[in-house]
This record gives sequence, C-alpha cells and structure tokens, in this order.
Amino acid sequence: MNVLALDTATPYLTLGALSGERSLLRGRRHAETLMGDLEEFLNWTGLRKEDLELLVVGVGPGSYTGLRVGAAAALGISRALKIPVVGVSTLAAMAARHPGLVRPALTARSGHLYTALYRVTDEVEELSPPTKLPATALPQDACQLLDAPPSGRALARLGLNAYASGARDVRLIYL
Repeated sequence: MNVLALDTATPYLTLGALSGERSLLRGRRHAETLMGDLEEFLNWTGLRKEDLELLVVGVGPGSYTGLRVGAAAALGISRALKIPVVGVSTLAAMAARHPGLVRPALTARSGHLYTALYRVTDEVEELSPPTKLPATALPQDACQLLDAPPSGRALARLGLNAYASGARDVRLIYL
C-alpha cells in the first residue's frame, strides 16, 4: 500500500513512507514549508500523489499550533485525494527507532515534558499513555529519548497497522 506520513508536533517536520523518511528542523515554520517539503519528499521517494492510498499524521502530544498545522494539512490532502487518514502518536513514532523499553519525551512549556512508555520489538506497545510531567519527575525506567524527531517510516508503518485494525480517525493529543 502506498502510504504517506507527516508529523509537525515537534520542531522537526517529519515525512515518511514505507520506503524512506526525512526529518527537517523547521522550528515554528511548518506552515510555511510543509507543502514545498512534501512535494520534494514525494519526488525523492518516487511516490505520486495519484498513487497514494493512505495518509498518516502524527497526533502529538506536542506544540498546539504544530499539531493543528499537521492535522489541517493531512485532512485537506486526504479530502483532495479522496483517501483515508489516520492518526498515530508522535511519541510512539519516536520510540520505534529503539528496541526495548523506551521513554520518549518532548519539551513542553513551563519546565514540563510530554512522555509515555513503550516496549519496542517488531511492534510498538504502549505501556503507559502520553502524559505531561515536570521535567524533574521524568521516570528513569527505560531508555530515554529527549526531543528526538519521530521516525517517518515508523509513522507510516504504525498508521498502516492502525488502519488495518480499523482505525479511521485523527484525534489530537492535547495535554
């Protein structure tokens, strides 16, 4: 299946397909660069818009504006191309790069972090859901990833698995 994934919840614009990924540091400029970066990514992977069958979007947690930029773009593209769109946790896509127990964390405001706990094997199993904690209270229970970009390939793969399991929605994670 031809899958396109995007995530704008972090300072990185992450784009992914089953065949490749890119993470571009964009800070707060996702809305300015997203469509151009997306076109370049499609050209790089050889995917054509007409051949896309599923769109996957990172649903956070993360930057409020970033989440909304990604969701709006994904929903607009899915409607224009008449393809389904599903949401995937940004933290799960971060964790997917590392086998074992993984605790990804994203810097939030006021000295807090967004975090969750995952067991990563061939699958990504959520052991504790996304939560917001004071940075000083981050558990030391697993491999920690702080402010790493999510994996675009993992977003695509997790989205494809979610779609195959019946997921058909995008629910942003606001903490």
